[in-house]
Amino acid sequence: MQIMIGKMARMFPMLILIGLAIVITSLAIGIFNAQTAAAYFSESKAVRETSLLAQRAALESTGIWLPTFKFLGLGLILGGIVMALRLIIDRLRQAGEEVLVNLPPEHRPDLPQPPWFGLLMPMVMFIGELILIWSFAVGLRTAAVARDVFANPLPVIDSAGAGSPLLTGLQQIHATESWLVPLKFLGIGTEFLAIIMGLATIIFILTRQTAVIDQAIEIGRTLNQTEAVPALAEAAG
Repeated sequence: MQIMIGKMARMFPMLILIGLAIVITSLAIGIFNAQTAAAYFSESKAVRETSLLAQRAALESTGIWLPTFKFLGLGLILGGIVMALRLIIDRLRQAGEEVLVNLPPEHRPDLPQPPWFGLLMPMVMFIGELILIWSFAVGLRTAAVARDVFANPLPVIDSAGAGSPLLTGLQQIHATESWLVPLKFLGIGTEFLAIIMGLATIIFILTRQTAVIDQAIEIGRTLNQTEAVPALAEAAG
């Protein structure tokens, strides 16, 4: 499992580029939506509620799914950073192994194993990505409901009776929006937690591995001195 994750970590530039593309696309959609909003609110209320129902539905639905889309892009960028940290961790261990391979196997100290939070770091990142993907899916579904509801004039929505499809849809929209916002921040918070775990792992490895390498250097010096004594004695004789 860890070997597979290590191979996947090399793809971190792709995650960052995809996330950046999503963020830029969100900006373009936001600009287009702003133009639609400007044209919509430049008309009188009577015109808006009779002739611009499609524009209103588009504004309401886009306002629901676009934030989840932006958070997904940001989450992919953070996920790429986590994978880059995993690659740094692997390279640090490889560098330590290259130093210790110069010692005889019987005198070679063991490198410190990665801490538990270092092993869990990719899993935490994947959980954050799943939360953000789920948020985006929920946002799309809720946006579709909003498009159907707000395609009706406001007087029709206001006069809808209890249990009607319009009020049921309106209830679903507001109820979902109440928990969808903290869910998005939970996904981003999980990504930041993975980054913190990666940085803590790097500090752990640097601290412990530096001590092991210092120990290896001392062992190497001792072995060189031990080998040098017979050579000097032979030369003197």
